[in-house]
Amino acid sequence: MLSIAAIWVLYIASDKINHRPNGFIRLIPPHRATPEKILDVKYNSYYIAGATPTRIFLGNSTAPTYVLTTSYALSDTTHMRLALPPGTQLVGPVTVQIDSPHVYMMSGLQGALLHTALPDTALTRLPEGRRQFFNARPLSPSTFILRMYDSAWDQNILAKRISETAYIRPSPPVLEKQIDGIFCTDGALCYHLNTARLAYVYYYRNQFLCMDTNLNIIYKGRTIDTVAHARIKVAKLVDLQQSTVASPSGVVNRMSCMDDRWLYINSKLMANNERKDEFDKVSVVDVYSLKDGTYHFSFYLPDLGDKKMHSFRVFNKTLVALYDHYVYTFRLNF
Repeated sequence: MLSIAAIWVLYIASDKINHRPNGFIRLIPPHRATPEKILDVKYNSYYIAGATPTRIFLGNSTAPTYVLTTSYALSDTTHMRLALPPGTQLVGPVTVQIDSPHVYMMSGLQGALLHTALPDTALTRLPEGRRQFFNARPLSPSTFILRMYDSAWDQNILAKRISETAYIRPSPPVLEKQIDGIFCTDGALCYHLNTARLAYVYYYRNQFLCMDTNLNIIYKGRTIDTVAHARIKVAKLVDLQQSTVASPSGVVNRMSCMDDRWLYINSKLMANNERKDEFDKVSVVDVYSLKDGTYHFSFYLPDLGDKKMHSFRVFNKTLVALYDHYVYTFRLNF
């Protein structure tokens, strides 16, 4: 009962943080995102792995070698099974990213990176990196951007790994430490091939970075909210030799993605010109120019029944969102 009560108190506190006046205004022009199709994929373990001009690829967190593909009209589905090298066993969370024809499989706990090129579905393990990572974006079959922990700086860093060569680590790190260097630097790493730009969006503060593929900062952008400093408290678990968040997480930027013109950020914070009863029924996406990081406008993605969006990506003017075990597409009119 005490555990349940503690969780409930944290939930209430976090809800108040997200719904109190946050000192900013959103611009919400109508009809920026038009609902189109819905597909029931039966399981909620799917995530968006990539897309081509004609197909969408969904990876599966519980079956890492299984990939579901569908058209943008969500009118047909096909299945693809990736083959691991003989004797390979992957441990921990495994993700697949597809930038057709290239297919990448990544296991951060093992520092494992695998690759194949369609139509071949047999994966080959890339030269051993021997370093754990927490997030990865492939730039090519031989080059990856990784987020990992660096003991010398006592914080998360971004590093560029080129196969069979040393890691390239900017010094000082491009990620800015505010509290503990771990949770306070946590965020989402995005990449778009056509622009050759990377974006790193912090989860707990109103900041994002735009970088080139050598991790040189092009500019530092600000989201429209006012949370400049991460609102978290970190506690040490002595017995487990681990750290954890000891206060309501205060997530500011929940999810993000990019295309060749825009950076899309799903914000958790309600603006001064929004009402709580309406805000709770949608997911808001704030849109920033990839060129200079300026805010342009926002749009809403409605909940699907009682299900909220849990991931999204933008391909070819189509926003693909996942709601539990449903794929929901929206046409972007800008």
